[in-house]
Amino acid sequence: MKTTPPSPDSVHAQAVDWLLRIRSENCPETERHAFNTWLEESASHRQAYETVLAQWEWMEPFKAMNFPARDAALRYRGKSPRRLFIYSAAATLLLAMGLTALMPNGWLGIPHTYVAEKGEHQTVTLADGSSIELNTESEVRVHFNRWQRSVEIIKGEAFFTVNHDAERPFEVRAGSGRIRDIGTAFEVYIKPQHVIVAVQEGIVEVQASGKRELTAGQQLAFSNSGEFQALQAQDVAGLTAWRQGNLVFRDRRLDDVLAEVGRYHDTRIRLQNENLGKLRVSGTFHTAELGDTLDAIAAILPVNIDHVGTHEIVLKSAASNDR
Repeated sequence: MKTTPPSPDSVHAQAVDWLLRIRSENCPETERHAFNTWLEESASHRQAYETVLAQWEWMEPFKAMNFPARDAALRYRGKSPRRLFIYSAAATLLLAMGLTALMPNGWLGIPHTYVAEKGEHQTVTLADGSSIELNTESEVRVHFNRWQRSVEIIKGEAFFTVNHDAERPFEVRAGSGRIRDIGTAFEVYIKPQHVIVAVQEGIVEVQASGKRELTAGQQLAFSNSGEFQALQAQDVAGLTAWRQGNLVFRDRRLDDVLAEVGRYHDTRIRLQNENLGKLRVSGTFHTAELGDTLDAIAAILPVNIDHVGTHEIVLKSAASNDR
C-alpha cells in the first residue's frame, strides 16, 4: 500500500505536541522514550523540533506578560485542569503564530539546521524558492530574515540553486571564506585542507584573503587560512556528479579516491602501505556500489582486495601476494 509522507505542517504540529508533553511536570519515562523514538525516526522530525524549541526559547521573556488569551486561561483554572492546559497551550501557540518577526521574511528569522547522514542525499527547498542539495555526511545552518539570506556549511558538500534577489543577498559561509550569489547555481565542498567552490551557471563572488569572481564553468579553492589555491583541472559536471549518484575521477591519487568513496559507506577502507596511495585512478563509479567500485579499481591497478572484517577492507599490493 502506498503511503503519503506527513506534510511539514503536520510534522510541526507533532513537534509542538511533543514539546508540551515532555515539559509537563508529570511526564512519565515511557513518554520521554517515545519522544526519543519519534525524534530519531527522520531528519525532518529533528529539524521541526529544533525549530519549535528555538521559538519556545525566544518567547521566554513573553511568557510572564499579560495578554487576553493567557488571562482567560488562568481564570479557567478552577473548572478543568486539563482544559486549562489545552487552553494555555493554544494561547502560547497563538502567540507564536503572531510573532511574524520569526518568519523567514521577518525581522529576526529562526535558524534551521539540515543534515544528510552518511550515504544520504537530501534536497531542501528554502522559503524563497531556492534549494540546497546536501551530499553524504553534510550539515548546513540556514538563517533567513528580512534583510539577508545566510547559509553556513558546518561540514560536507552542498549544491545551491539560488533565486536572485538584489535587495536580499544570498551568502554562504564555509571555512574561512564567504560566497555571495549573483544569480547562480554553484557547489561548495569543505575538505580537510581547503574549501572548493565551483560554479555551474551564473556568477558568484568569493571572499577569503582576497576577492575573486567566478563565472559558469570556473572553480577555485581557498585554504583554512583563506589563501586561494590552484586546483587540478576538472569540469564542474564531474565535481557535481554525486547529484546523480556518481563519482568521477580523472587521474586522481588512489588514497584520495578511497577517501571520497569512503564518505558514502560505513566500511573502513585502508591501504597496505603509503606507496599504493600514489597510484592514479580514472573512471566513473556509483556511490552506492562499494563492491563494484573496488572491483573496478582492482581490475585497473596492481592491487588486491582483502576483507579483514565485516566493516573493514584492505587494498594490498598484488605483487606482494604473488611472491
